[in-house]
Amino acid sequence: MGLPPPVKLQRTVALAAFFFGCAASWQQNPAYGQTPLNERVLVVYSSDAGSRAVARHYMERRGIPKKNECRIGAGSDTAVNEDEFERRVKMPVRKCLETIGKQKILYIVFSYRTPYVLTLRGRILALDQFVADIWDEYGGFRPGNEVGPHPYFGSAQSQGNAYSPFIPFATYRDQPHALNIYSVWRLDATDADLAKGLVNRAMLAETNGLRGNGCFDLQYGGIDQLPDTGSASGDWDIHKAAELARRAGFPVIEDDKSAEFGTPPAPLRCEGAALYAGWYSLNHYNDAFTWNPGAIGFHLDSASAMDPRGGTNWSANAVIKGITATSGAVAEPYVAGLAHPDQFFLYLFQGANVGDALLRSTQWLKWMIINIGDPLYRPFPHGVAPFNSPAHHETFLAFTPQSLIGGGSSSGLIGLASPAPQGGMTVSIKSDLPDIVIVPPKITISAATSGSKFPIITRAVTSETAVRVSIVMGDASWSNTLVLYGASRQ
Repeated sequence: MGLPPPVKLQRTVALAAFFFGCAASWQQNPAYGQTPLNERVLVVYSSDAGSRAVARHYMERRGIPKKNECRIGAGSDTAVNEDEFERRVKMPVRKCLETIGKQKILYIVFSYRTPYVLTLRGRILALDQFVADIWDEYGGFRPGNEVGPHPYFGSAQSQGNAYSPFIPFATYRDQPHALNIYSVWRLDATDADLAKGLVNRAMLAETNGLRGNGCFDLQYGGIDQLPDTGSASGDWDIHKAAELARRAGFPVIEDDKSAEFGTPPAPLRCEGAALYAGWYSLNHYNDAFTWNPGAIGFHLDSASAMDPRGGTNWSANAVIKGITATSGAVAEPYVAGLAHPDQFFLYLFQGANVGDALLRSTQWLKWMIINIGDPLYRPFPHGVAPFNSPAHHETFLAFTPQSLIGGGSSSGLIGLASPAPQGGMTVSIKSDLPDIVIVPPKITISAATSGSKFPIITRAVTSETAVRVSIVMGDASWSNTLVLYGASRQ
């Protein structure tokens, strides 16, 4: 699992107004798209009989109009090159979108036995994510991590508990000048019956409720000692996902040992799993789970969805064993290119469907990720307390920017769960490397306000340096990681 290339200095983009103005609240949007979401799905299938059968099963179960089906050309059902992609996939799908109305469609679902890999200039990439930007509005015909986060992505700083609030994808897409990007999924598995089962289990969980254990598998141990940067950011994402699941009422197993679930010397199992996030062994599934109907989870690994129809990879085997929705990589995605599990589960607890939650939690298109399952699957249609209340806010500490060239300036943003009391709230601030990162020792948040910001001054560094900044308010404390780079890193 690699790190982003040097062109990507920031894991998250500075969104001061977003964090500071909204805290961690979520505003219900009564529209949630004026057109029913099942009418905003395009279903793509091939000439294979099984592909047609899975597509039509899905459309029948979800009430998707027949006009929303789209057949692509015959050929390989695994990988295509650039010319084949243009001829067999891009042109037919564009034609289908134009017929229906490209602004109307939000979700594109590839059926069983459709190609999932695009080979482009010697690189292996996820075909699905090139279809997500099929009009080339987000970026040209090239891998996407050089482009930057797509506009629907919600920035987050996990250690600091700072999350952009959930906005339904329909709300984003229905606003003027929104990019015509799509949440792309696939109903794909070892065989057609398993692919159909992805829909059946999702709808069963929507009817009966998603219940079971939350299982979260870290690898570095001692989360409080880890900076939220580089590979360690994966542990922070998973740890925060576990915290959110606990607060949503799920029984949680959280393991911080390097061995995965089911692996000696810590052979923990996860029985009756509803939620999972963990890592790390490459292109491997440990059979340490039983999955409840509707279970959702993914494994942070560079080949986690290398082949959705089989092999040793995590995603294919999780589907075989009964998981309902998952996401993974066909090739090296970098940690930052994978979906962030804490964001994803938070948005589900706020009432999102998986199609919206995954897209808002995955920052690059035209990259390595494929999503397996039904994007309309909404496990918590009314949300889960306390996250589903418009009045819900949480304390957070965010930096804008969170990563920068040493010698530059940043700002700290503090948000409160409730307005400061009469007389204000005194906040003590500390930098673990005060000679490099200078912060004011104290600030006061004015009475009846919900937060404040403070200046951060940095000194030049010769190599990447992670600095913890902490705040204390009364008996409680929060911290976050500021990342400095040497001047040669551009």
